[in-house]
Amino acid sequence: MSTALAMYRARPWALIVIALVSTLPTVLLGTGGDLAYGVPDTARDTLLRTAIVAVPTQLLGQISVAAAAVVAMELLNGRPGTASHALELVGLRFWPLAAVIGITLVGVAAGIVLLVIPAVILIVLWLYAPITVITEGRSVRAAFTRSTELGRGAFWWTLGSYLAIQITVALAAGVVSAILAAPFTSLNGNAEIVMEGAVTLLVLTVAQPVALLGVGLMYLDRRVRREGHWPSPGAQPAR
Repeated sequence: MSTALAMYRARPWALIVIALVSTLPTVLLGTGGDLAYGVPDTARDTLLRTAIVAVPTQLLGQISVAAAAVVAMELLNGRPGTASHALELVGLRFWPLAAVIGITLVGVAAGIVLLVIPAVILIVLWLYAPITVITEGRSVRAAFTRSTELGRGAFWWTLGSYLAIQITVALAAGVVSAILAAPFTSLNGNAEIVMEGAVTLLVLTVAQPVALLGVGLMYLDRRVRREGHWPSPGAQPAR
């Protein structure tokens, strides 16, 4: 986390732009749904709304994860990581990335149906697959194999680190959002929904780079332990 925060301070605007790739559409989808259909007042409606936006949210979220990993690699190699360069690499490998994310979503969904534990296992085993597609030029199949290899022998470390990063950032964002949104609770109807959406967008965009860099640094840690040096984006040929 300390390294992620240091990188964030070094390239704040680049990482905020990368975060906006996923936070802006996600918040707009959620706020638009609330404006069109009202705020969900039952667990069933909330789950249904979440399911509708899950695919685009996950796709865009993994784009941000991969782009942030590129920025982290550039910084660790003494180069100024930029959003334009990172997103350019993502654009060049977009369709393999989309395929990896789609397969992951289907696999995790099937794992949830099978009593959740298989879903957790797949999340850990395939955590680095989207990043390897972008940073190593891997094919779809090779990305899953590579991710599994990187995580071999570190299942619990990977799961614990990932949960710690996500929970810490989510709790911090939730607390700040609640504080900032408090003055708008007196508003009525759509005005309240719009202002709460604006607050959510602001807080998520500022907080998310820490989580994005955290996952990228987990990936880099596994590579360094196996390869003995800091890698550069695109240093390996596509396979």
